[in-house]
Formats: sequence, structure tokens, C-alpha cells
Amino acid sequence: MTDRPLCIIPARGGSKRLPRKNIALLAGKPLLSYAIDAALESDVFDLICVSSEDDEILETASKYGAHLALRRGAELATDTAQVRHVCAHVLEDLASEGQVYDEFAVLLVTNPLRTSRDIKAAYEIFREKDANYLMSLVPYSHPPQRAVWVPGGYVEPYYGLQYMKQTQLLDTLYRHDGSIIFGKTDVFLKEKEFYRTNVIPYFLPAERSVDIDNSLDLAWAEFLLSRSSPKD
Repeated sequence: MTDRPLCIIPARGGSKRLPRKNIALLAGKPLLSYAIDAALESDVFDLICVSSEDDEILETASKYGAHLALRRGAELATDTAQVRHVCAHVLEDLASEGQVYDEFAVLLVTNPLRTSRDIKAAYEIFREKDANYLMSLVPYSHPPQRAVWVPGGYVEPYYGLQYMKQTQLLDTLYRHDGSIIFGKTDVFLKEKEFYRTNVIPYFLPAERSVDIDNSLDLAWAEFLLSRSSPKD
């Protein structure tokens, strides 16, 4: 058992909205490389593991310095397979080989603007607060309480008229952007979920949070990167 955490970078090969998303090029480098670089530069982790079913992704992981390119089964590469399922597989697979980690992190490939400094700061907070989980959060750009829908062709407030008021009178709501999760292994393997007990936030500014799902997101990430390339 090691005192330093494991880093898990999930990167499946399939993507419908942006084909080959996890190795799409951003400023000439595959998206996957940004997660690996930030993990390496943070000097937080004992082992950086990329999990994929895809040969090209596994080769890219090795090329850019991941310590372990771990092949996952086809059942963990479907549209319905979730990150938590992949994490449980990696943790249990490594434990069966005698590599047991008290703590682990998850860095999603699709958020390339996180920095090594973010990872280090988040890990310090996670340890100081003695939390079960830490999760990076960004505020919604527009209050989701003011959402509308169109039942029967007519516009209606989705959450009710009581929320259709000035933005400053509404609670600030956040979303997890996929940049960083830290977790305690024993708690996670019991709960098999991140939104459970003793979850604390790590707040990221919008300029370092991009969730790449399509070509427009990729272009926006390239613009932000061109304005301020994160190096540390």
C-alpha cells in the first residue's frame, strides 16, 4: 500500500457527437495528453492509469507518459457504462495484483484546461478536510431554476413561477465539470458512487473549465488555451 494516490483517466474509444473525442487534437496535441501532463506535473500521484478498450488510445497513453495503459472489457466501453463503473474496475483490478491505494483521483480527458496547480490544491484541501470525496465545481452560466419547457407546444417555467425572478435573488447552483475528483477507496468501493457521503467542493473558474462534447466545445477550448496556456 502506498501513501500517494492513484490517478485514473477514463478514455473510451467511442463518441457519437465528436468522433474519436479523447484523442481529438487541441493545439496540435491529443486531448488525452493534457490530462496526463497535468497529472505528471502535479507530482501528486504514485501511478497514472489510463483505462480504455481502444488500441490507439492505449498507445497514445503510453506515448505521452502514462504509467499504465489498462485495457478494459467491452462491457465498460458502451454508452451506458459510467465513470464510477470504470473506477471500480481499475481499483479492483489493481488490488487483485497487490496494488492497493487508500485514495484515488479521476481526471476526465474532456476537461483539458485544468492545471497541475489545481490538482495539487484540490488534493491538499481533500486531505486537510478529511473528506470522503472532493469534486471540482463551476457555477452555471445561467440559473437552471429559470429553465422553461414546451409541453403541448406552450412555454412554461419548468420549476414553477416562484423561480422566475431576478438572478441575484436565486441560489447559486453548480455542476461538476469532470476536471478533478478525489476519493477514499474503501468508501467508494462500498458506495460505488461519488455523490454520497462527505463530498466537498473545489471551485474552478470558468476560464479553466471546458467540457468538450462537440466540435464547438473544442474550438472554445482552443480559444481559451490561446489566451492563457496553462503550464503548471
